[in-house]
Amino acid sequence: MKKYYWYKNCPACKQGRLIITRDLTHERLYLHCEECEMGWLNSSDANENKNGFLTLLVDFETENPTLETIQKNNWSEIANHSFEE
Repeated sequence: MKKYYWYKNCPACKQGRLIITRDLTHERLYLHCEECEMGWLNSSDANENKNGFLTLLVDFETENPTLETIQKNNWSEIANHSFEE
């Protein structure tokens, strides 16, 4: 089972969770909506629903980050929730 960390519900579709995802191509974390596939590079943009991008239109490799990776990138404060699959 994998553990996923997420911030809050998506401001765009209001249904999906914003899952913290690791962009391996650009070596960064971003918030990814599991429902509408929108993404944000930081929590303040997600909070204001601005500067979002449709992740399906961007070519990069991703993976589910570990809690350690989230902490190293100073994203611990937005890892508000988790679930396992």
